Amino acid sequence: MKTMIASAVLLLSLAATGAEAQQQVFSQRVAKSMPTAYRAPECGFKSGHFKVSSGASYLKTGIEADVAENSKRALDSGERVLLEAMQQNNQGTNASAWYYLGRIYLQRGDIYGADSALTRSEKLAPDCAKEIDGYRQNAWVALIKGGNGFEEQKNLDSALVLYRQAAVVFKKSPIAFYQAASIFNEQGATDSAAAYYGLAVAASANVKDTTEQKIRNRSAFNQGALLLNAQKHAEAAAVFEQYLKWMPKDIEAKRGLAGAYRGMGQADKAQALEQEIVAAGGSAGGAAGGGAGSADLMNVGVNLYNDKKYAEAAEAFGKVATAEPYNRDALFNLSNTYLALKDGPKLLETAKRLVAIEPMNENSLKLVGEGHKQAKQVDEAVKVAEQVLALPTDIKVSDFAAAANGANLTAMATGRDAQTAAGKPIPPAAVTLAVEFLDAKGTVVGSQDVAVPALAAGKTQELKATAQGKGIAAWRYTRK
Repeated sequence: MKTMIASAVLLLSLAATGAEAQQQVFSQRVAKSMPTAYRAPECGFKSGHFKVSSGASYLKTGIEADVAENSKRALDSGERVLLEAMQQNNQGTNASAWYYLGRIYLQRGDIYGADSALTRSEKLAPDCAKEIDGYRQNAWVALIKGGNGFEEQKNLDSALVLYRQAAVVFKKSPIAFYQAASIFNEQGATDSAAAYYGLAVAASANVKDTTEQKIRNRSAFNQGALLLNAQKHAEAAAVFEQYLKWMPKDIEAKRGLAGAYRGMGQADKAQALEQEIVAAGGSAGGAAGGGAGSADLMNVGVNLYNDKKYAEAAEAFGKVATAEPYNRDALFNLSNTYLALKDGPKLLETAKRLVAIEPMNENSLKLVGEGHKQAKQVDEAVKVAEQVLALPTDIKVSDFAAAANGANLTAMATGRDAQTAAGKPIPPAAVTLAVEFLDAKGTVVGSQDVAVPALAAGKTQELKATAQGKGIAAWRYTRK
């Protein structure tokens, strides 16, 4: 018997990889999922040899035997006679022989043996794929259910084992691959996760079921994101390109593909995609209806600005500033873009909105001055320059964090060498800021006064303000 098993492994290696051929994984879940009554094949399998017919008879006996030992003996005999037919009677190209052998292995719960034999049978008799798949799917369902049960118990390692076995026994559904990929990702094995997401996509080539199509799409997006994070830009680009054929309006995927193109040094392709993202529009608070959210537009704007595509960058930042009129970063970036474009009137208009949010920020005040200069408003430019000279403290907001029921703001105050227009030093002076927290429409949700001490030139002081309330999206302050 040991010799015959070794021969079986040798034969099966023709249909399986070397690693798979050496594995024997016996699953009671798979064995119990098989029919309890024998059913002859319906797709036209013909035994073609008496030993193959004997193998089928042994399979029937093994399935229907009431005593476990009798079942085992019949299945063992079936395996033996089928292998003899292949080795001694030139039945190695007989699809029926491989079919009956695969079903014997399924009855035993031998996952890899069944997969190898049934793969060979389907290759020899492709018209019988549907019937073969039916038996594979019985085993697959049992393994998927077992994996789901382990996941519910938070036993991810055991769930992963069953999902990977399910992916071996039936490869024409993305579900097992996707479930395994998700666990790998949760465990931080991102390379394995990306590989299994890719297998899920490959398994979905011909799926028509809408649920499985959604899994295919999710798998492709996740694989692209993982590859991009790993800086495998060419691979990520290929995945996102395919995904966008299925989901052509997905802004996040377009941003991912643009990032992959930039990583490959293909700035022109990236810019074309980024302009599509800008054209999709922005909305306060994020993406809506498939359009680009503020974060997308800001990222695109920065890339375009760095590429010296200032007009396109201004369009991106402008959409954010329109949707979110108190978004300081959007206004600051937009002001600098108009500065680069030498568009004095628009720079002046935007910079004034910026200064209304942070009137003690030196850079913002200087942008107003530059706007006056470019608009050839000399007297106004001089007045702003004098205002900058007299500024006692430069205040830069370093962090703003909004949550469901409140927000926090952190800023850094730095003392300056303030002086009058005539050059007379102005001594350090304490000031008080009235910090307001706003919702998306600009309504004040909460406020707090923050004391700024008198600071000598170069000295710093961290400032903090907090507010409670729902819907806080932005901030501004005034000098009291």
